[in-house]
Amino acid sequence: MDPEEKKRRQFIKVLLAEVMMVISVIAIVIVAALLAMGFSISTDGGIEQTGLMQIHSQPTGATVTLDGSVLFSRTNTSRTMSAGEHHLKLTREGYDTWEKTVKMYSGVLIRMYYPRLFLQNRVAEPVLDLSSGNSESKELEFYSTAPSRNYAVYAERDAAEWRLLDLRGDEVKMSVINLAEILPGMVTDEAQAIARKNNTSQNETSRKRFDGKIEMLEWSNNDEKILAKVLYDGKIEWVLINLRNVTASLNLTKTFGLNFDQVEMIDSSASQLYALAGHRLYRVNVAGEVLSRILVDNVESFVNRGANVVFLTIAETQKDERIIGSYRDDEKASTVLTTVPNDETVKIALSRYYDEDYIAYTVGNKLTIYYGTLPSYNENREKPAIEDLKKLVEGRELAEVPVNFSASRDGEYIVARAGQKFMVTDLDMGDLWTYEAVASGLNWFDASMMYSVKDNEIIVWDFDGTNLRNLAESAKTAKDEAVRVAEFPVLLTANNRWLYYLVESENTYVLTRERVQ
Repeated sequence: MDPEEKKRRQFIKVLLAEVMMVISVIAIVIVAALLAMGFSISTDGGIEQTGLMQIHSQPTGATVTLDGSVLFSRTNTSRTMSAGEHHLKLTREGYDTWEKTVKMYSGVLIRMYYPRLFLQNRVAEPVLDLSSGNSESKELEFYSTAPSRNYAVYAERDAAEWRLLDLRGDEVKMSVINLAEILPGMVTDEAQAIARKNNTSQNETSRKRFDGKIEMLEWSNNDEKILAKVLYDGKIEWVLINLRNVTASLNLTKTFGLNFDQVEMIDSSASQLYALAGHRLYRVNVAGEVLSRILVDNVESFVNRGANVVFLTIAETQKDERIIGSYRDDEKASTVLTTVPNDETVKIALSRYYDEDYIAYTVGNKLTIYYGTLPSYNENREKPAIEDLKKLVEGRELAEVPVNFSASRDGEYIVARAGQKFMVTDLDMGDLWTYEAVASGLNWFDASMMYSVKDNEIIVWDFDGTNLRNLAESAKTAKDEAVRVAEFPVLLTANNRWLYYLVESENTYVLTRERVQ
């Protein structure tokens, strides 16, 4: 063979080998990129994009069954899935079963962090009799649990003292908070005063009795303060109660001489508040007892997440539209987001989820949700401020016009309610679930579960209405006809170990608990 021809053929072979190597590398990179993006070959030979699901549970170590097949790994785990519906089931020996049909989307990460399994064969354990014997009534004025799931506070019907329960450890600790000089509605018990005068020294102070009514209680995020709305003598007073230092408590109504319609905390320690009086929005500096200038006027209602506010204005005339606007702390003025009709029922909610603001509102039964960063005030703005945000949902028709509308405390859900009709939107994917709940009130069991205490039952369910379970079934005391689960709040401790609730027996209330994990 001609040497030149041989060299030429050898060069072609080398060139082809190099080209094939480059093509192979490119193909490997493309395949790796597609796999990283969730693409795979389907059973029919086509290419499809999968999604990734992270599956956590309380407690961990649960067996995962996906579409009838048991996975090798237990919770907490991750799994790629094809787009569409899948049946997920979690089981663990000694615990009840959690299961539901979940929907996967192409190229999406879904976090299933909320599944909760409860220990079976639990035993109810009496912990504390809440009746002190110092009250004329064995009834409770209130019993309130902290959203942090670390504390509870209660008071007997006519008592001047509140009792704070520390539920952080296995041993319940109680402290007494005397509000005789703080809470409006405290009056002297004249009968006891006379009795003491006849039998003791003239200088002995008579007992105080609470004649008011607690209309609302809201805890600060750090558990150190409680905002109380108190009805007394036909009037409403707002009091910020300092649980650690009662003398530092502040009666907002008396301090500022205003009849507040709505008060909300700004920071975790409740050192700053937003307050609405006479349709005017103010900021309150609690430590300095200072009321700000009018921040926004003509306000019907407002919601806030920290210092960010979304508000709804009133219409000056029947023909005017109302404004949904926003205000960010210390800005010069508020910002108009959008306008809504005056003749429709309008509800607003504000949430913060994964570092983004979510503004939700309903007009009649139409739901709209925007997300992004709450717009700042700009007097030279040329386009509507709402256009700075992205749409998650626009004009979605709900089953009913909501009577109540709110965001969950941890920010992941928007809940619209009308009676027992629940319409829940998940802000992660914008999915809507509509169902009839077992109760009309909204009580959060944890970040994703709700509960109801009714008819000697403690019913819990997931935010979408699934996995409904009765936690009172295994309580031995609940099976005793003389002892009933009282219709007061229940509390799952922050360490997920204990379930606390009240039982009623012979005109007394007993704090009871069960080990659930």
